[in-house]
Amino acid sequence: LSEEFRGVTIVELIKKEGSTLGLTISGGTDKDGKPRVSNLRPGGLAARSDQLNVGDYIKSVNGINLTKLRHDEIISLLKNVGERVVLEVEYELPPAVPESSAGIIPKTIEVSLYKEGNSFGFVLRGGAHEDWHKSRPLVLTYVRPGGPADREGSLKIGDRLLSVDGIPLHSMTHADALNILRQCSQEALFQIEYDVTIMDTVANASGPLLVEIAKTPGSTLGITLTTTTHRNKQVIVIDKIKPASVVDRCGALHVGDHILSIDGTSTEHCSLLEATQLLAATSENVKLEILPVHQSRLPLKPPETVKVQKSDHHHCWDPCVNYCHTHHPGHCKTPTWNQTSGQDYCKSLVAANFSSPTMNAQGFPCQNSNTLPRSSHPMSPRTTMLRRRQKKKEHKSSLSLASSTVGPGGQIVHTETTEVVLRGDPLNGFGLQLQGGIFATETLSSPPLVRFIEPDSPAERCGLLQVGDRVLSINGIATEDGTMEEANQLLRDAALTNKVVLEIEFDVAESVIPSSGTFHVKLPKKRGVELGITIS
Repeated sequence: LSEEFRGVTIVELIKKEGSTLGLTISGGTDKDGKPRVSNLRPGGLAARSDQLNVGDYIKSVNGINLTKLRHDEIISLLKNVGERVVLEVEYELPPAVPESSAGIIPKTIEVSLYKEGNSFGFVLRGGAHEDWHKSRPLVLTYVRPGGPADREGSLKIGDRLLSVDGIPLHSMTHADALNILRQCSQEALFQIEYDVTIMDTVANASGPLLVEIAKTPGSTLGITLTTTTHRNKQVIVIDKIKPASVVDRCGALHVGDHILSIDGTSTEHCSLLEATQLLAATSENVKLEILPVHQSRLPLKPPETVKVQKSDHHHCWDPCVNYCHTHHPGHCKTPTWNQTSGQDYCKSLVAANFSSPTMNAQGFPCQNSNTLPRSSHPMSPRTTMLRRRQKKKEHKSSLSLASSTVGPGGQIVHTETTEVVLRGDPLNGFGLQLQGGIFATETLSSPPLVRFIEPDSPAERCGLLQVGDRVLSINGIATEDGTMEEANQLLRDAALTNKVVLEIEFDVAESVIPSSGTFHVKLPKKRGVELGITIS
């Protein structure tokens, strides 16, 4: 070990007469390498001390330096040592944690553990050091199977210990931190920092996802299920996620996600009990097919639909009358499209492609080609910021399929942006409710959506806003890099001045453009709200 990465700790073990340490050491002058721990016998004294890891170097035993001893001399020394054994141990310092890792966010949790002997079932390394290059957070490098921490289930290797019973540990050395742990009462409260993966694959998904999660044998995923009604069908959704659980850490699942299948078994006709039993019976690699919550949120009012159907009346100015209705009856059909089946595949951290066999049956029934519903839930194709900036400058949108996406009903849509000016008042605001993210204080990975438009409010009367539209900016301030809280505050501040300028991104259906012929178009009309067309 180079000096820069070398940590040192003193381990004291008290063994009963006739018993062994439960420690196997390899190395010596006649063997390859320095003396080091090659095995800790489960249940043995050394293992239960929670102070040693396999791979640690033993520098001395009761003050006797091991560097010049042969392997058999080291074994003999350990066998004949008295009741009190003091080991000088060298170990590799845990990696220094960067200030902010891309794709990772730290979270904290408080965990109550009961002491077993003199420890809580985990090995702690790192700590403050007089040489700042060697200062590290206090990191859990091992969680002993069957120990208090393992039985509680929250703590994992790599977690950082921040405080014990309210005593902050961030400036403590390794030795001082171990002393605090020894002096703790039988039950202690630990504040732990752990990492949660940011799953862009999930945030940007436009359909069901297959999430594969690896867990240790015997552990639970940490999710509770419930049922809800979605499109007049009972569906299984995630009700709660236990903090610091396998699911919480992987970052792929969220409260409200629809569970479409568990290890290949569809939940379409499952009761809550059956789905819970399926989840409990999962192996070490769990495969869950989900519809992320951001795609399944429904507007509070029923979805509005636009219907396009062929007219039976023929007009003399229609170029199709003498042509397609006689010799070519198929020429004037409304264009049809194929539903794409390529879905995001998310393997906890790795994204690839898979074809979801349950897509049509579970979430998105294919629409008849002459009916195009407005997305019945707020949809976020999440175009890049670069594309958004380009659209902001040009204020027009390409109609080519290259910039199009397939909507939840199978319809082809492209996105456009527009500027909307609303006039409200400080008391009633603008009549606009937004939604986005899981927590109000988390940074939004995509623009907030219009969740609800209050009847007879400025937002409804303007006739330009719909549930599911994406709010890109409020009074020129981009929403995507802010939080939900900040977006709502911007609206409240604007209400004080009685005016707000919103940049809105919305979906425009492409597949209803008829090739030729005369068509009836039915549009839902609200009292007092303009359709938005001028006839000349």
